Order: sequence, then C-alpha cells, then structure tokens
Amino acid sequence: MADKKDSGNREELLTKTVAETAQCPDKGDYTIRDTRQPGFALRVSPGSKTWIVRRKILGKSSRFVLGRFPDMTVDKARSSAIKALGQFAEGRDPTLELAARKKATNDEWLRNKFTVAEMWDRYRKQPRGTSPFSQHSLKDFDRLEKRMKLDSLWNASFFKLTEEQVLEAFNRASVSTDRRATNGGKTTANHFFRLLRTAAQFAIKKGHAPDKANIFSLALEHNWHKNKARKRTLVADKGSLRRWWEAVDALRASAAADKRRRSSAMLADFQVLVLLWGGRKTETLTLEWSDVDFAEKTVRFRAEVTKNRTEHMFPMAPHAELVLRRLKALQEAWGWSSAYVFPSDKTGRKTKTKTHIKEPKSAMKKVADAAEVPFSAHDIRRTFSNLLASAAEVGAEQAFVKMAMNHTAADDVTATHYLDKVGQLRPLYEKLEQVILEKVGVLTPKTVVVDAEAFRRFLEFERGQLAGQP
Repeated sequence: MADKKDSGNREELLTKTVAETAQCPDKGDYTIRDTRQPGFALRVSPGSKTWIVRRKILGKSSRFVLGRFPDMTVDKARSSAIKALGQFAEGRDPTLELAARKKATNDEWLRNKFTVAEMWDRYRKQPRGTSPFSQHSLKDFDRLEKRMKLDSLWNASFFKLTEEQVLEAFNRASVSTDRRATNGGKTTANHFFRLLRTAAQFAIKKGHAPDKANIFSLALEHNWHKNKARKRTLVADKGSLRRWWEAVDALRASAAADKRRRSSAMLADFQVLVLLWGGRKTETLTLEWSDVDFAEKTVRFRAEVTKNRTEHMFPMAPHAELVLRRLKALQEAWGWSSAYVFPSDKTGRKTKTKTHIKEPKSAMKKVADAAEVPFSAHDIRRTFSNLLASAAEVGAEQAFVKMAMNHTAADDVTATHYLDKVGQLRPLYEKLEQVILEKVGVLTPKTVVVDAEAFRRFLEFERGQLAGQP
C-alpha cells in the first residue's frame, strides 16, 4: 500500500528514479509536477504513468498527453513538453493539432488503401453483442468471400470506387456455369451485392468512408435482376402428390433392410415431415429429440437454426407423431444413440464427430425420378403453405399461415394477437394432415350416406311447415 507522501499531488524534479518509484494507487490518480519546467508533469493512475503538459489556452485549462513511462523516457518527455508548451504560448492547442494530423493520416489511408475487402471485413467482424450473425448468414458470407476474392472489385479502393466498377463486377457475378444455378447466377449476384451494399452503409455510418455516398445503392438502383418467382410445388397435376408419396414409401421400404442405405430410410421420413410441418431443410435436419415432446404433442425448431433467429414451436399432429415414433424405433433397433432425429453415420470432416445428415439431395432425386415430379426441399415447404392457405383444402387465414411458416417476426402486429400459438395452429395442422393423407390415398374421404326414403319424407315435412306459415 502506497504511503500518503507517495500517493498525493506534489512538485518534484522529474527524473527516471522519481518516475520508477512513483506508486500506482489502487484507485484515482495523482500528479507530480516538474520543478524545472512549469506545465510538465507525470500523471500516476492505477496501472499506468503518463507524461503530460498542462496549460491554459483562451482561458480554459488544456491537457496534452505526451506518452507513457517507461515507453517514453524522461528526457524525451521533457523535450516534447518544451515543444508543446511553445505551441501553447503561440495560442495553438497541440491536442487539436495532433487530432487533426491523425485524422488527415486516417483519411489519406481511407482514400487510398481502404479496399472493398477491408470494408467487408469490418462489417463481418463488427461487435454484435447478444445478436451475432446466424450460422446461415455466416455461410453466405463465406460464399460471398470465396466468389468475390477472385474479382478485381475486391481489392479496389472503396473511396475511389465508381458506379461503372460496381456494375461491371455485378454483371460478372451474374454469370454462372453451375448447373444448380437455375437463374444463371442472377439470384446469387443480387444476394451478394445486397450484402455488400449493407456493408458499405455500415462503413459510411462508422466514419470509415468520409463524405462517401453508398456507391452500391447508386450503381444498382435500377439494375437489380428481377428474380423469377418460384411457384413449383408437389401438386403439379392431379396425381403428382400421390406419386410422390408412393415414391417416398418405396425409398423407405427399399432402404430399411440395407445397412448401407439407412440414411435413405430416414430421409424418406424427412421429406414427409417437411410436407407435414413446412420446415426448412436445415431446421428439420438439425432437429434433436429434445425438441420433440411426445407428452405435449409439440415440436420445436430452435432459434439458433431458424432463418429469422426466432424459436418456432408448433403442434405434432397424429401422422407426424407416427413418423417420429417410427424413426425412434428404427434407430433403437439399429443400436444408434444420437441426440439428432436424423443422425449421420459418418464422421464430419470439420467437426470430427457424428452429428446429423447434412444433405438430402441424393435421396430426393431418387424420389423425383421415380415419381416423375421434380422438386426441391423448398418446393415441399411451398406445398405445405399452399395447401394450408387454399380455401378448397384447409383455408387458413394469412396470419396463421405466416405463423406456421415462422414468418412472424417479433415486431409483427399480428404476433401479439395469437399468444397461444400451438393451440391456434393445432386444428389447422390436423386438418392439413387429413387433407394430405386423403390426397395420397392413406385415408379414405368420409362420405355421408343418406337414406332416399327418409330424405323424401323430410322434404315433405319441410313443405308442410312452410305451407302452414301465415
């Protein structure tokens, strides 16, 4: 503990020994003023000792920090103090002049060396507190970086960027030879450059680009590609849904007895559950048994795996429960013990552990080929929403369809109207299941048989009642 003499403001000839022996207080600070050079001092605070100069300028006290001890020696600090005191004597504030020099240096760096890559890196690494980027977003970021690092735009000066450069890079990104690019790369280009536009706005907001307009907004305002609306569902024709269901059943049957094809058996049920729940591919594949509550008849997509980072709790209707129990029984029969509903039997290249199945495309292609119904995982989800909204099928109100699709955001006005989400959705999910099972031939539509003679007597009775009215 420093004694009173060592921890109070005082005047003393500042030397290396004085600086070394000055005791740092536990809290607060004190100043040792130099007896040789008025205005020169050593400020001692918890964990640090700083050389400073104090002077009044325009009637106001101003403090200029010279540097820290021992990084700056006493001789160097005294020399710098004399220079700073000279500036004060001329009516100039060295603190403001230093800030101006730093700003000029920073502005020069931003104008010449602050590249699009640096702009993007600062956006990606920004502190996000309790709302970090989702895993889905981070995967998109990785894809963007992999693609754009090959483009000249990536290392171009952000400040000197022109609309022509942005538009040319956008057009280059719009061309893809990947057979999976159903829109020729235009959809990906739109997505990547909207992310870059957001990063540019972040840079401007944070002062990383002084006096810079958002060049991505200016260049692409009237040049975004109009994406083709995706309308494909499993109900392509009158019998397509039934053919699809039968192909899924066939995949399950052919794979269940073959150890090498167990994943295909589970992926058959994955496709059925996407149709019954409307879940996204990743949300459904990452489902854990802890998310399934057989007692309460509910299922949960965790917030960390949903697209909008919002937990989605929904009802488990009877057929979905049958599918889940069948999956559980299969895995127990195989001797598998996993937290996941759709576990993988392969060790992950990155995780070095067995987690869940990542990609169902191979199994889905077998179904598509057998049923002659081309589809993607999102097409199954779209089928769910269309059947749910169709007046001829379920006829759910738009607010409930949004809720079932987990499109309802926390600030959505409709969200506050339906607090008992699972209770409100349960009859809709059950009705949807019945509609689907009837369409695919698992259930026979209920018909009411009316006795012709009884109906005739009823009509006569009705006519008599009407005739007797005044």
